[in-house]
Amino acid sequence: MIVAIVGADGAGKTTVTRAVAEALGGSATVADRWDIIDNPEYPFADFIKPDERRVRTCAVRMAPKSRVMFLLWAAVASVTDRQSPPDPAEVLLLDGYWMKHAAGEIAYGMEPPWVEAVGAGLPPADIVVYLRSDPETAWERMGERAVPYECGLDMSCSKESFLSHQQKIHEVLDTWADRFGWTVVDAHGAFPVVVDTVLEHVRAHEHEKAAA
Repeated sequence: MIVAIVGADGAGKTTVTRAVAEALGGSATVADRWDIIDNPEYPFADFIKPDERRVRTCAVRMAPKSRVMFLLWAAVASVTDRQSPPDPAEVLLLDGYWMKHAAGEIAYGMEPPWVEAVGAGLPPADIVVYLRSDPETAWERMGERAVPYECGLDMSCSKESFLSHQQKIHEVLDTWADRFGWTVVDAHGAFPVVVDTVLEHVRAHEHEKAAA
């Protein structure tokens, strides 16, 4: 079963995804787009220099459509192009998958129908869990760790740029969550509560799929 845990920057996607994987034990595997960097499981990506922050910063300099294709390619490659493909019986947890970056590109001015059409052609998730947060909370969590891509391509990574850009991303993700029926989890809650809530949804969907 493929589970995409999505949200805007600072929503807690990575920490929640890892905690859910730990709770599920050996039946779960985590995949993130940046796993392809300096990883023998992905020999085809050996041309990418082994520095995630550098790769993410270089992506900022790409033309918009090239950047969309690169980021979404990395997300899909981390799932489909591993040397050791996942067991069909396990839960594959996708940290962010393609949705957040796609929403970010729309925030930068890309045409929503074009971006959505590309996303529609990618391997679907069985369930999408949306960690809904807000820009101010995201800034409190990230602060100086923010990179230009998360700040509206502002190389100084100012708070104002971050908040403005993130607000646009939240609006896109909120729209998609309503349109596509994503499972929405309030990311403002206590961390153990957020993790338990996500776990409940994942296990419920797992049981539904097994019973189908």
